[in-house]
Amino acid sequence: MQDQFDLYHVNIGDGDIALPFAPFVKRPIVITLHHILDTDYMRKYFSLYNRSSNVFFISASNAQRKLLPNLNYLSTIYHGVEPKVFSFNGSGGESILWAGRAIPEKGIHHVVEVAKKTNRNANLFGIPRKEHQAWLQRTVLDKLGQNTFQTGLHRHQLIEHFQTSKVFLLPVSYEESFGLVLIEAMSCGTPVIAFARGSIPEVIRDGETGFIVNSSDDDIRGDWIIKKTGVEGLCEAVEKIYSMSKDEYVAMRLACRNHVMQHFTIERMVSEYIQAYKKAITSS
Repeated sequence: MQDQFDLYHVNIGDGDIALPFAPFVKRPIVITLHHILDTDYMRKYFSLYNRSSNVFFISASNAQRKLLPNLNYLSTIYHGVEPKVFSFNGSGGESILWAGRAIPEKGIHHVVEVAKKTNRNANLFGIPRKEHQAWLQRTVLDKLGQNTFQTGLHRHQLIEHFQTSKVFLLPVSYEESFGLVLIEAMSCGTPVIAFARGSIPEVIRDGETGFIVNSSDDDIRGDWIIKKTGVEGLCEAVEKIYSMSKDEYVAMRLACRNHVMQHFTIERMVSEYIQAYKKAITSS
């Protein structure tokens, strides 16, 4: 049955589970990496199977490659969005937006703090985890004030918030392999602000589609427009966007959309995967 296919593409969160089966398969196996390989176990595990001539890897960002630069990479292929689904809104709204898993690493508590310090409204849409419920209650829900936290949003509702928000925040505390929500927000025209972790500097154009902020004075990743760090840096970036003239803000929203149309569409992603498939077939 295996010879009915030209190759196998493993494109799931834990795609590395396919590696032990590589010696029993004649066709190429292409594995898309979805995580930063930041543990000794993961590095040893992937390196072990890197010797298989029919195993190829696709990274979601260049940052993802840094800890395992010698894997048999085919290409770096950025994720893509469907522009017609995440459609453009040129005017936006007045609220700060955050969406994601409601865990400490995603920085939802930082967004609550930023909203309080800047006196802005924030809409938070999260997926709670049972093991983090006490933390969420203590650091987020008990401090919401005028802000809102909701769960169970349908996709079309979240897209509406992407379209009608002033700015999207993603102050993650881990090395982000690729922040899909960033390109979803930008596709809708909403500027993004995020800590300079992992792939973030590859996705955001500092000062054009939002702002990149160093997460602390002890973790300087670049000489960004925003000079303050941490929460204070996030606040500076938020105030910079809110203080823009109407024309400046509309121009930034257009820049966000154009950036996605040039680099982060489904069509571009599919085209690059086809080229990667051809390369895998001819190389194995």
